[in-house]
Amino acid sequence: MANKSGGNAMYFIIGAIVVAVIAVGFFMVQESNEPDLSIDVSESGIDIDTN
Repeated sequence: MANKSGGNAMYFIIGAIVVAVIAVGFFMVQESNEPDLSIDVSESGIDIDTN
């Protein structure tokens, strides 16, 4: 009980790491959900790009 602030800092650091891991995982899932087909319409015509 003598060093309460040190324990709180440890919980803060662990919480920040957990939030960072969740955020990185979320962005990785978003990137993998990109469509495999891209259709662009412009003045020069229609461009279809399959990844």
